[in-house]
Amino acid sequence: MDTGSLDGSVDIARKFGAHVFHHRWKDDFSEARNAALDRARSDWILYIDADEWLVDPDRAKIDALLTESAAVAFRLELRPRLDSSAYLEYRIWRNDPRIRFEGIIHETHLPAINRVAERDGRTVEIAPLLIQHVGYEGDQRRKHDRNLPLLRRELERNPEHLFVRHHLFRVLDALGRREEAESVLVEALAVTRRHDETGQVDHLGSLIYADLIRLRLERGDDAGALLAEARDLHPDNCALLWMESRLLLNAGHYEEAIARLDLLLEVAERSEPSVVAYEQRMLTEAPHEVRGLCLFRLGRYTEAAAEYEQAARFAPDNASYPVKRDLALARARQANS
Repeated sequence: MDTGSLDGSVDIARKFGAHVFHHRWKDDFSEARNAALDRARSDWILYIDADEWLVDPDRAKIDALLTESAAVAFRLELRPRLDSSAYLEYRIWRNDPRIRFEGIIHETHLPAINRVAERDGRTVEIAPLLIQHVGYEGDQRRKHDRNLPLLRRELERNPEHLFVRHHLFRVLDALGRREEAESVLVEALAVTRRHDETGQVDHLGSLIYADLIRLRLERGDDAGALLAEARDLHPDNCALLWMESRLLLNAGHYEEAIARLDLLLEVAERSEPSVVAYEQRMLTEAPHEVRGLCLFRLGRYTEAAAEYEQAARFAPDNASYPVKRDLALARARQANS
């Protein structure tokens, strides 16, 4: 369905055999998506945007999965940026008129899926599929200008929506309105604290904590207490572990910094899909680089060299890692001579 594209998208879609319907854009993502769902005639729905694609899909395996499953929906891995890890999203579900989106922006069909699953006694499963998203690369000014009023409208409708609050922060921050952006995070922190008091910690709260901590650290403020609070609620969050390791490094607490980096790498190596996405470098080369620096400062030069070698395996084009490795090995030889 086309909601007013100005490029050649419609012609390209028709060239490949797609049935294209035109629908007037009404500043409401749910309204547009639901209008498209009303026209769908397939047994299953795949929810995928124009700036996304399935990575190496196997049609035969997908057909077998959907034919044999009794699930109402599937979660897939979604990589939101080219340089990020993936997290789970609800992207395939049965074509059921009871499953529709709600919300002006950051629309969700999850409440509907959960209701149908409970009423029909069906499950939600994980499908071995990956979607790559590229919409956050490049100049985002036009998107920010479009999304800003929609985000404010959605917050008026649903003030507890943490992801909308976080997106509003990102838009304001990108537009250079840093003070206003931080106030949005402070309000969002109050919301996430209320959610946490119910005993059901919302993983979206980790995004709020991480960005507020980052802003305060960039300003030179002490964010230690806030970081400790966040780590207590989200002990396996890699972004929080990364920030804590850097603070410990800067304070000269090298052994403690190494312990945090070890935990970060342990979490990163787990096989189960994540609930949030991280910058890929944070899960690969960067922890080894910082471990190398900590070990170097502790005088454990041979171990430091091994860490720089490991970092180089993840980033072979980074010329600094071989230099650091060779320096650490030279220091090790001096220490042993």
